[in-house]
Amino acid sequence: MAGGQRAFCLRKQGTEDVETMFNYVYMKLLESQPDRYDRGIKWLSLGQSETVKRRIVAEYVIPGSRMLDIGCGTGTLAVLAAQKGAQVTAFDISPGMLAVARRKVVAGGLAERIELHERGVAGMGTFPEASFDLITATLVFSELSYDEQTYVLSQAYRILTPAGRVVIADEAKPESVCKRAFHAAVRVPLLLITFALTQTKTKAVVDLERLVSQAGFKIQNAERSRLGSFLYLLAVKENA
Repeated sequence: MAGGQRAFCLRKQGTEDVETMFNYVYMKLLESQPDRYDRGIKWLSLGQSETVKRRIVAEYVIPGSRMLDIGCGTGTLAVLAAQKGAQVTAFDISPGMLAVARRKVVAGGLAERIELHERGVAGMGTFPEASFDLITATLVFSELSYDEQTYVLSQAYRILTPAGRVVIADEAKPESVCKRAFHAAVRVPLLLITFALTQTKTKAVVDLERLVSQAGFKIQNAERSRLGSFLYLLAVKENA
């Protein structure tokens, strides 16, 4: 690639990554105001956040199946899955988010199909073995430490039925050196802003495919965004 073209490419990447990270800061602010979260995220993502959730439901939710939604937030995915006929268990560590989720459940007449819990990922150990057919986690793994990610995957494998599936959609570290360099350059100052405003932090998911495989899953699909900073992954419980 010629020098001028390379410079243009890098400037464009840097601009898009800055936009992505500022969007993340805004997302964390929305999480502190649960009642505005859904509207803000829909606007922020130009409808893509809901599109991902609807894709999960359309492709992997089967009427009568048992689903676990990790870090369910305001319950959008749980409600969509229940409306399709799934029996959904969902949990989140935020009481504010769950309050909004409960209102959605009641409004949709889905109390018999959705069970909500206030807990963190450490609580996954209480679920019985082979109790779910599908496990979902959207924008969750980037908020977990490496040990927590490993724990969640090991528990997901334990509590999934044979041939059960896990779907993860999250921010990821780009694979190419060029994209990683610019991702890191724009991420550090924006993470500081995020922490100053929200007292929370995240870390772009690294080597998620490897962690998923090590947990015993067989990856069936792993799609990355154009810049490689968002990952949509589907895996199935193998050797069960």
